[in-house]
Amino acid sequence: MNQKTNSVCPVCGSSGEHEQSLHKADGSNPKAYDYHRCHECGLLYQHPMPSTGEIAGFYPDTYPVYVEPTRIEFDERERKTLRNMGYQLPAGKGSKKLSTRLRGAKPVSDVIPFVANGRVLDIGCANGEYLLRLKSIGWNCQGVEFNSKAVAIARAYGLDVFPGGLLEAGFENDSFDFVTSHHHIEHEPDPGKIMAEIARITKPGGVVLIRTPNNAALGRRWFGEHWFPNRVPEHLLLFSEKSLHALATKYGLVLRQRYKPVEYKLVLKSLDLKSNTYHEGKTYGKLKKWLARLYIPAARLVGQGDELFSIYAKPAD
Repeated sequence: MNQKTNSVCPVCGSSGEHEQSLHKADGSNPKAYDYHRCHECGLLYQHPMPSTGEIAGFYPDTYPVYVEPTRIEFDERERKTLRNMGYQLPAGKGSKKLSTRLRGAKPVSDVIPFVANGRVLDIGCANGEYLLRLKSIGWNCQGVEFNSKAVAIARAYGLDVFPGGLLEAGFENDSFDFVTSHHHIEHEPDPGKIMAEIARITKPGGVVLIRTPNNAALGRRWFGEHWFPNRVPEHLLLFSEKSLHALATKYGLVLRQRYKPVEYKLVLKSLDLKSNTYHEGKTYGKLKKWLARLYIPAARLVGQGDELFSIYAKPAD
């Protein structure tokens, strides 16, 4: 019945209709989840949207990001870049290695230039690994995370993490210089409420970073239902460039930069899903990695990267 019924897009309010039905990739759940596509903005979204209880059940304590953090500091090549962005950082590990000096600085795309006494909020911070890296370079960090196991891990490392959702946290207006949403917004059934809250708590002149899968990725064209970032049923939404931009600008945010990163490892994971051989933590041989890297120039050539990496600003008063 859902396949024949028009629906309302949760981003722009236009009509959408059934595009495909997808199953959980590991075959552990026989249920098919219907995804509709908005005729106007191109958002792909589950319809009907699961209940709050169902959504909570998608995230057992064994979820991949609910583990001990492993990379809690930036490496020396990244620190070189951060110094050029205004961070006063001493030499880090590996600074004396000839190989490090010869290779020079490494881009750091998910950090903004130095803000004195800057406050950052990471929404859906999981184990706090990203926040710990920001803390190591001077940010005053806060997180929001609903999974109790992940909250406990992050707090054990000294992080201030609210146990629940963003809308429940009740932050004051204009609280943060930097608000980040790393692969979080696609998990939210009502993205408008989330984006409105992000805009409210960001300081005038502050920056918002949003990372989410790109539903127009070349990999999705190649692999269809087996594309790894589909992440059925956890991903309630899959954004197009147009739909994400419409959502952000609706609440007054202004685009600064936009990228579409490409990740060759997604090819390997998608192939494994297609052959039913995927498991978390699987390693790959050099030949497979080399062949998968051919995907990178192909995706860049057609402008269909795997991720929408967008940096917005809240206009200053």
